[in-house]
Amino acid sequence: MVKRNKILFRNIDWRIVVIYMIMIFFGCMNLYSVSPEKAEKQLIWILLSFFFIFIIFLFKPIHYKHITPFLFLFTLFLLIGVFFFGKNVNGSKSWYVFGSISFQPSELAKISTSLMIAHIMSQENIENNNKALLHISIILVLPSFLILLQPDPGSSIVFSSFLLTLYREGLSISFILYFLFYILLFVVSINLSPCIVILFLFISFIFFFFLKKNLSFIDLFFYIFLFISFSVFSFFSPFVFQNFFKQHHKDRINILFQNEFDRKYRDNVGYNLLYSKTAIGSGKFFGKGYQKGTVTKGKFVPEQHTDYIFCTVGEEWGFIGSVILIIFYLLFISRIYFLSERQKNIFGRIFGYSVGNILFIHLIINLGMVMGLFPTIGIVLPFFSYGGSSLWSFTVLLFIFIRIDASDQTSLI
Repeated sequence: MVKRNKILFRNIDWRIVVIYMIMIFFGCMNLYSVSPEKAEKQLIWILLSFFFIFIIFLFKPIHYKHITPFLFLFTLFLLIGVFFFGKNVNGSKSWYVFGSISFQPSELAKISTSLMIAHIMSQENIENNNKALLHISIILVLPSFLILLQPDPGSSIVFSSFLLTLYREGLSISFILYFLFYILLFVVSINLSPCIVILFLFISFIFFFFLKKNLSFIDLFFYIFLFISFSVFSFFSPFVFQNFFKQHHKDRINILFQNEFDRKYRDNVGYNLLYSKTAIGSGKFFGKGYQKGTVTKGKFVPEQHTDYIFCTVGEEWGFIGSVILIIFYLLFISRIYFLSERQKNIFGRIFGYSVGNILFIHLIINLGMVMGLFPTIGIVLPFFSYGGSSLWSFTVLLFIFIRIDASDQTSLI
């Protein structure tokens, strides 16, 4: 037993652990600039996360594979229960609150879905396997749809990261391109008349038919079906946007196509974005210095301790500090991909890619939010933003993978 533990300890990838430690404590430092009280709470959650790491290493990787279906069902139960027993926070009923302790089940959903995807795909190859693809689709749709209904569109969008995992395992790039095109079509259709969009689609398809030679009947049927589905989606997008999105969601999307510096926006829907950009821009090249950010000290940016924590980095550490932080994140995620690729068991590889892709999507969307390239949808910056649920979920995701990687590479035992 002692010998096995020594081997396990020696096999831990300490480079990724060191980067993790640097990020959580640097994140706590920046949080201290925004709110010393919240930084103290965050430090307690960081210390508690070490307890979770200890628990994770008590289990063998094979145990995670065995408990995965039960954990996934338990997560679905919590996601349904939040509609009846959850507390409404900022317009979303997505939290369980027990006294001073709050818990967001969507964070647990990231862990259980990652494990479930790895569990299913380690047994079924999705390449040219429609049945396996159907199983995976159901697993992805169930939690993301329940989270969307809360409504928490930000957390729901995170589940799109699993498309990158599926692509690594053989999913055609066409599925990802279709997904991205539908998003583009939705954004365009709520800003232009659907009739104009459909006309453009029609002209594009006609032009494509003239270029394409020797189309079979099946190909022709497929492209006609695509045109009809794109057109129907475009036609109903404004209706869905106006009737199913809450007003603050619509405002956050609309401001991307407006000027937040305009007087009619700067004091309401454009306020967050205006001062976020102001904070980042005021840091210039070298930054104003730690705890010397005037926008941060003036508390001009709402939710700066969570969604907008990056603008603290931009203001106090400048362009140099921001680039270094992004490089750290990219090194961190790249290391996860590298470790995933060297796994000899499929379960470990797929789970590792899921962890890396979840972190990557969070990073891209959060940076896009604070710079006005993406609507504000409540996506936190991993290991930096304030919050116990998010910190613990990212920590558990990461260290389950580290535990799998540190074990004997020839088995899950």
